Amino acid sequence: MIRVSQHPLISLLTLGTVLGVIWLELLRKRLRTSWWAAVLLGIAHTLIGVLSVKAFAFIEGADAGAMSLFGGVFFMPLTYILGAKLFKRPLGEVADVFTPVMVVTLMCARINCILSGCCMGLPIPGVNGVRFPTREAELIFYLVLLILLCPKIWRGRTGGRAYPVYVMAYGVFRFIVEFFRDQNTTSLFHLSHFWAVVSLCIGISIYVEISKKEKFEKRGLNK
Repeated sequence: MIRVSQHPLISLLTLGTVLGVIWLELLRKRLRTSWWAAVLLGIAHTLIGVLSVKAFAFIEGADAGAMSLFGGVFFMPLTYILGAKLFKRPLGEVADVFTPVMVVTLMCARINCILSGCCMGLPIPGVNGVRFPTREAELIFYLVLLILLCPKIWRGRTGGRAYPVYVMAYGVFRFIVEFFRDQNTTSLFHLSHFWAVVSLCIGISIYVEISKKEKFEKRGLNK
């Protein structure tokens, strides 16, 4: 659970918004939108993302100053679905284009964890004062994910799979890293493990559904 340190977070979210807008400007033809609409979408995406992580933290029972990154994972796709229906755009294309924007926003939020001193790893046994670098590991996870996904999204080779691949990978990563994160519980498993499994299951179900749809369409073309 992230404790918000306002000034660093605002600066980081501003940076994330700028990077997101640049990405959307580069791919705005895929969304069939104007340059100014891409700017507004980038700003709105950040605002909705902040509301999502705060709302999810509230659902988890945290105080008003906390955030939960699972909120972005679970709630932002609902925005993509709504936007795709309202503006009559292919959902897979919308999700593909916006997934890196979501990842960058969550990455900025995790950097804020380092600056504000929250979400730390457990102390490493036998090493006085040194903790497992769970936050830093998550940043590396995001960077690797962006390096692998962005070129494929840019070339239009993801076919709506960017989001399910992200949530599957994130679910596996968070499930493992949560064993090394400092939590207010003595139990081996805690709430984030549950959300990580949910994330993995959602990703698998969406990925399988997309694959089935593609096979069905290919059979139709071959008839």
